[in-house]
Amino acid sequence: MCIFNLLLLFLSVAAATDLFFDKIYNEWILLAILTGLSYALQSGGTSGLTGALAAMSVPVCLLYPLFMIGCLGAGDIKLLAAVGCFLPIKETMACLGISFFIGAVFSLAKMIAERNFLLRIRYLISYICDVAGSGEWKLYEEDAGEARERRKRKIHFALPVLLGVLFYKGGIY
Repeated sequence: MCIFNLLLLFLSVAAATDLFFDKIYNEWILLAILTGLSYALQSGGTSGLTGALAAMSVPVCLLYPLFMIGCLGAGDIKLLAAVGCFLPIKETMACLGISFFIGAVFSLAKMIAERNFLLRIRYLISYICDVAGSGEWKLYEEDAGEARERRKRKIHFALPVLLGVLFYKGGIY
């Protein structure tokens, strides 16, 4: 089986569990990471493994601040790290960018459908002003109330990750 097909399998299952169970399972991500690293080692030796580890670390380093303020889940970051095990750094970065673009389109569509675009934009501006004014980071939407309400406002980012990889590797970007 082609290694890209394995990556698509891992991403598809992660997207399904994210959509249906609101969770990307660590065991599934670990299996994806081990598979990607094993392939990198087998196909490229130690330099292949080193490249995979470097590509894996890029999403973690770039996205950790978004996790710390509650804008992105740990499973999403680990899933993008798993993508880095299968792709070189440049392709991982391209897939990351496309995934965020698709996520933004999904978010915009959700805000339009729920008719809360202006409310969400006002909250974002207020959040930025609060953080800039206080000089201290805080959780995004920490004042937004109950966790259940926060969950209803989120998008499931594993699907944009899957689509981002498909679009990039399929030549649609």
